[in-house]
Amino acid sequence: MSMGDRISAIYEITPQVESPERAFDLLLHEMTSGIQYFSGPDGAVMDKIVNHVPSVDHSVMGEIVAAEKKEDGSYRVTFSIPASNLNPAMGGITNLWPIVAGEVFNFYFIRKARLLDLTLPESFQARYLGPRCGLQGMRELLHAGPGPLFGAIIKPNVGLNPAQAAKVVRSLADAGFDFIKDDEICVDPVLCPLRERVSRVAEALDASAGQSGRKPLYMSNITVDFASLHEAARIAAECGAGGFMVDPFCTGMSTIDFLRRTFPLPIYCHRVGYGLYSLGQTFSVSFELFSKLFRLLGADFSHVGGIWGSGADAKIKTGRYLEILRRRVAGALDRNETWPVVSGISLDNMEEYYRFYGDDTLFLEHIDIYTDTDAARRKIDALKRRVEAAKTGAKA
Repeated sequence: MSMGDRISAIYEITPQVESPERAFDLLLHEMTSGIQYFSGPDGAVMDKIVNHVPSVDHSVMGEIVAAEKKEDGSYRVTFSIPASNLNPAMGGITNLWPIVAGEVFNFYFIRKARLLDLTLPESFQARYLGPRCGLQGMRELLHAGPGPLFGAIIKPNVGLNPAQAAKVVRSLADAGFDFIKDDEICVDPVLCPLRERVSRVAEALDASAGQSGRKPLYMSNITVDFASLHEAARIAAECGAGGFMVDPFCTGMSTIDFLRRTFPLPIYCHRVGYGLYSLGQTFSVSFELFSKLFRLLGADFSHVGGIWGSGADAKIKTGRYLEILRRRVAGALDRNETWPVVSGISLDNMEEYYRFYGDDTLFLEHIDIYTDTDAARRKIDALKRRVEAAKTGAKA
């Protein structure tokens, strides 16, 4: 890594107590050489550590690139820090996170803060592999032609034993779904243990493929403690899972990179819990940034959220997620794309959804598909007719 490489962090910040200039300067120093403070009778007293220690190597210092005041009193602030302050190969995104998403959210002189974006130098990005398959690679893996992919969730969330889960999966596979996944809370319950569930589901998919000639991609949920992650992934892979589902807001973002490097299977990123990080009115991180990082770290699928009943602003934001996941060049490097995932589809909104999201989308269904294979087939066929109607303008 070059000593001249820089990492840029862009925020929306509303300062308080201190002047904007002092607030931003203190934050910059905490990102690099640090600050010190103590509690006095009139509140916290804070200063830069460089004013109180014998020496600091100035190669670690950052700079405030821009601080633009907005009409609501907040500031759009861009900080630049040396990328050499951390090692991508021994720390990476995990080491970067406390720098850019740490104290900014609890300093007394910051009333509101939102981390909007990060720009990483090519030397840092090159550490990460990106998605294994990409848009076209996933179509080849699934033997899927043009058009969107349709997926289903095993329901109920928990409550099925392995034989029952396999029966549900067989019905969904026979109906023609491209993709089937565990629910986000089902990992290794006593009623439906991971090893037996995945084995039974894999057998059901093989039996279905033996008749239809096509096999949906089954993603097994392995959202577990990091200490047991390798074991859970190994069990799922050996028992026949087609890929892994994880929730990085529970396991940590580095989980994605670990699985990408360790196992030759695609990765599905759920976003349960994202609201805690991205929807806060006081402190938050933009989901645009999470989408960028999930793709960089190796997610083959990533949720983007629905638009049904949403206003223009929400649609613009969702459109940005799609662009981040699907543009061919992600940042400075050419890397595979990530499939956006949309749930909450229905016969009422399918045409609008297709026109907005397009062909390179995984649409997830979980309504009126569990009674039997015929019911599931009727539903997916009806959804596909809605897609065709959206393409041709004909009535579904």
